Amino acid sequence: MKLLIYGAALLAALSAAIASRHVPKADLELRTFRKVSDAEFAVMREEAVRLVREGLVQRARYAGDRYFEVSCDGTPVMLVDNSLEQLLIVLYANRQIDVPCVVPLLSHWSGRIVAE
Repeated sequence: MKLLIYGAALLAALSAAIASRHVPKADLELRTFRKVSDAEFAVMREEAVRLVREGLVQRARYAGDRYFEVSCDGTPVMLVDNSLEQLLIVLYANRQIDVPCVVPLLSHWSGRIVAE
């Protein structure tokens, strides 16, 4: 129960941090997967840097690099967080925010990460 409360608090804090820079008027899509090792998460981040087209991948703002954010054309479109018991991928999308820059990345990851 404590883990669930801490997880919800962390997700709220991350959302507030993103919202403080840009408040997207978007639908959120939350995907959960089996937690990956720190080494695998580092590989995922490097793949994001390589595969995201016309976008920008920002590092975590705290030690440990447990999450990163993907922006396309200056607009945040995806948050990847491996700091809890699961790997979380949050996608922001609506008519104003198109996410084709992350499609190659999600396709590449689809065969490697396991949904919960």
